[in-house]
Amino acid sequence: MIKILMAALAVFGATARAEDAGVVFASPLAALQETAKAGRTKADLAIVRDLTTTVRAELNSKTVKCSAADYSGPMLKVLVPALADLTVLNHRNTREGAPCVAAGRCGEVNPEDILKAGPGADDIKVRVILRKETSIEGEVCHVALIETVATVIRGVTFRHERRQDVADRAASDCL
Repeated sequence: MIKILMAALAVFGATARAEDAGVVFASPLAALQETAKAGRTKADLAIVRDLTTTVRAELNSKTVKCSAADYSGPMLKVLVPALADLTVLNHRNTREGAPCVAAGRCGEVNPEDILKAGPGADDIKVRVILRKETSIEGEVCHVALIETVATVIRGVTFRHERRQDVADRAASDCL
């Protein structure tokens, strides 16, 4: 990344005037794009596992809630403890009692949308997709896992995704 920024600065130069902005920005942008292409020659995403499993979800005022834990604002969440056995990554939000899935901002969707049929336990189908992302930067291959959980609970679509950088390897391992 530093090499890309250095290349961009070298192309921009320190003497560019405001009236030259159209010319100044056109050429450096192309140079920056070429530098980025040269530095990051390959990116790949591969599915490691794609599994759909039926689990039992308790639906009540303690497990279906609006919470801002780990989000910028309150989101409709359902806590599903069984996700811990189905997933590789941690889908538990801070200070929540179990892994969860989210449907969207509260106000757009609310706990009442799920609980209007009353509390109870529902069997839900949960799809867990685990992907491995590799990207090469110079002589280094960066490896990350991305895990997506998706389900529909009482007609509302829920999702949760986590990403975890795993390791840096020799670039030749990822070609």
